[in-house]
Amino acid sequence: MMIGVRAYNMNINEIIHSGSKQNEVDEKPSISPEKARVYKTVRETLNNQQEPEIFVKVDVSPIWQDVAGTIDLKNATADEVAVLSSKLFKAGAITFEDHVSLSFAKNPDDRKKINFINQWQDSQEEALRQGASHDDLNDIIRMQSILSFVDSFTE
Repeated sequence: MMIGVRAYNMNINEIIHSGSKQNEVDEKPSISPEKARVYKTVRETLNNQQEPEIFVKVDVSPIWQDVAGTIDLKNATADEVAVLSSKLFKAGAITFEDHVSLSFAKNPDDRKKINFINQWQDSQEEALRQGASHDDLNDIIRMQSILSFVDSFTE
């Protein structure tokens, strides 16, 4: 839609200088000198403030560190891992499903010490070779993450 001025019988000077003051600037300053000083002070104060440090804070339950001090996951029995799992589950740090997976990990000899981190890595590689489902792979990776997180406190 076009909006325009009809100027059939008007002089161009009448159109341009028809008494409109829309483009004129007042002689009066827009803000008082006192307010200008306040604005300047505020602007300088804000510019001189240091940027806050940006970081991510992760609050970790102390249970993770507590259980890490009781087990070496690279040399542990299945019974020791089951006790670790039970403590984490009772503290609410892992789900019941995670507790079951960790407590009943495949180990023919529950008294034999093995590297559980490597065992779960081997389980993942075997699952990939056999074409395991996405959910099964996620479960294995979650177990690896739990064990690796516990192990990270012992290093």
